[in-house]
Parts: sequence; C-alpha cells; structure tokens
Amino acid sequence: ETQFIAAFSSGNMYIFNTTYCTKTPINEPVIAFTLSKQGDSYNILVHRGKSRTKEIVKWELKCGQINEFSFSPDTKHLAVVSQDGFLRVFDFTSEDLVSAMRSYFGGLLCVCWSPDGRYIVTGGEDDLVTVWSLQDHKITARGEGHKSWVTMVTFDPYNSKGIASNGRPLEEDNAELPVYRFGSVGQDAHIFFWDLCEDSLEPVSTWRTKSDTPSEPESDKKRPAEKTANNSNNISNSSYSSFTLPLKGSANKKSNKVSDAANTLPHRNKFSKLRSFVRHSHSDTHLSDSQLLRNIQCYTILDSVKVPRLYEVPRIDPLVSKRVSSERLTCIVFTKDYVLLSCNEGNIYVWSRPSNALSS
Repeated sequence: ETQFIAAFSSGNMYIFNTTYCTKTPINEPVIAFTLSKQGDSYNILVHRGKSRTKEIVKWELKCGQINEFSFSPDTKHLAVVSQDGFLRVFDFTSEDLVSAMRSYFGGLLCVCWSPDGRYIVTGGEDDLVTVWSLQDHKITARGEGHKSWVTMVTFDPYNSKGIASNGRPLEEDNAELPVYRFGSVGQDAHIFFWDLCEDSLEPVSTWRTKSDTPSEPESDKKRPAEKTANNSNNISNSSYSSFTLPLKGSANKKSNKVSDAANTLPHRNKFSKLRSFVRHSHSDTHLSDSQLLRNIQCYTILDSVKVPRLYEVPRIDPLVSKRVSSERLTCIVFTKDYVLLSCNEGNIYVWSRPSNALSS
C-alpha cells in the first residue's frame, strides 16, 4: 500500500516508497543509486535516505522500451513485456528472474495473468495471442486470428469456469476441467474471445514419423559396444541445458567449480566471454569462484530461451471474432454486466452482456 511502480521507455522501472517521499527542492543534487543486485541482463539499484531505508528502487532491465507489466493475483510475481520481444517473470520479493519467454516475432505489447495465477497471456507485434504456463515454464498454446498487432489481452473472470476469481484454488472435489475465457483487441479493430481448456487444444502437427527415420546401418549393428558408447555421448549432448551446471557437493570437492562448469558447456569460448563480461560488469572485480559461477548461471537464462515453431505449439481458435470499430482498438475491460472497449480516436464502446440485455 505504500509503494507504486512506474515503467519507462528507457527500460527502467522505479519503485517508490510513498512513506519517505518528500518535496524535492530545485537545487537538490541528482539522486545517487548503489548497486544492490545483478542478474540476467538486469540490475537492481537502491537509493537509501538518511534513515538507511530503501526510498527508491531502480530496476534496469536493459530490454529497450517496457510496454506493460502486471502483478500475479497473489502479488508474488511480476510479469514484464518489452520491445525486445521477451516476457520476463520476476519473483518480486527476492528480485530474481524465474522465467522468460520470447515472442515469435517483434515486441510484446500487452500481458495479463489468469485469475488463479497459472497462466500468462501476451500479445504483440507477431499478431498472435500466446499463453504461457508459469508452472511448466513453456508455451501452452497460441491463438491465431488477428490481422495486426495485438494491443491488449485480459481475462474474463465472470465467464471462466472451474477457477477462482480471487487467485485462490478451488476445492479438490471439483473434477470439472477449468475453462479460461479471455479477450483480445488489436489494431485490426477486431475483438476476439478465446476459451482455453485442455481438451480444446488442437494437437501438435507431426512432421516426421517413424517411417521417415533412416534405417540403422549394418556396420553399427555389428558393433554394439561402440554404438552404446556413442549413444551415451549423444544423450549427454542432447540433454544439455544452459542451466546444467555442477551442483554443490556433486563433484570432487578439490575440483575447480569454474573449470567444471566450463567443461559442461558445449562452447568453451562462450563461457570465457561470459566470465569476462561478468567480471568487468560487476562493481567488484575480485569475485570468488562461487560468486562468479552464480552470476554466470544467471546470465544464461535468457540465452537459453528458444522460440518454438508455430506447428510445435497447440493452437486455439477464437470463439468470437467481430469488427466493432473503424479505428484501432486499444483497451478491453470486463465487468459483471458489461464489456468496455476503447479505440485510438478516444471513443468508448459499452457492450451489454446477453443476460443483462435480455432482462432490460
């Protein structure tokens, strides 16, 4: 209740504590910030007042223009979309980057949480509506239908089934599959209604079948021991992830953790670049191996984000699609009895829900 956040096109977010905000004289010197935390392409800087309390917290996301941010229903996570095409999800308390997604093309313009906090819906310059699962850390579905940029997405808690509108889960005895209703508007002057349900997702197209796989050469069949060794090497390489770093106590205690981490990466020059970047970008160049390893692990989160192809993600079709204006739509709001829209010309449209229209 004593804090508010403001985001800017410079890629910075400021968290102000209204308890310590005072009138600043004209001749007041520039506010000085000190580095508090450094993560994956973002920095947290703090301005402390005379009482040594955090009066202003500055988040440098280094992502270009920040287009929108949104808190989860339980206010534990913060979702940020920016012009570089990334969705970043932060743990607001620990200030850690916990998840990230990248758009299919262009920047992301809007973001919204589901009422229960399970899903995040984004829209942007790729003309797609993307549903991201925070629990599974992957894209659940994509919605196709818009012919131009998607300017806003929002959930309709009054027409969603099997979920709570206050962010709390329902009783376990409710066996009904949840149905998430959300709407989207775009610069094509269309409004779309979508229903997200597990049984309504279209299956992913399979582009390669078992018959397409090449047959095994006779020379490999005659050498089973060599084939087994090659398979084990392929498995270790295919299961590589940028998060795959040696855990504490998993390797020999006398081994160098930094060198072990370098061996787990497929490109050693990539690790050396990361090590050099972390050392020179950190305020303290004398970092221990454990601190260096932790920072390098943070710097590989965004680098590991991959954009799946359109046929690799389940698709959802719009429930309703209608052109409602001659100008670009900018906002959509759901209430219990009405649906409100606004366009780029400043007009506001109020649509009555069917039950309310019939009764009146």
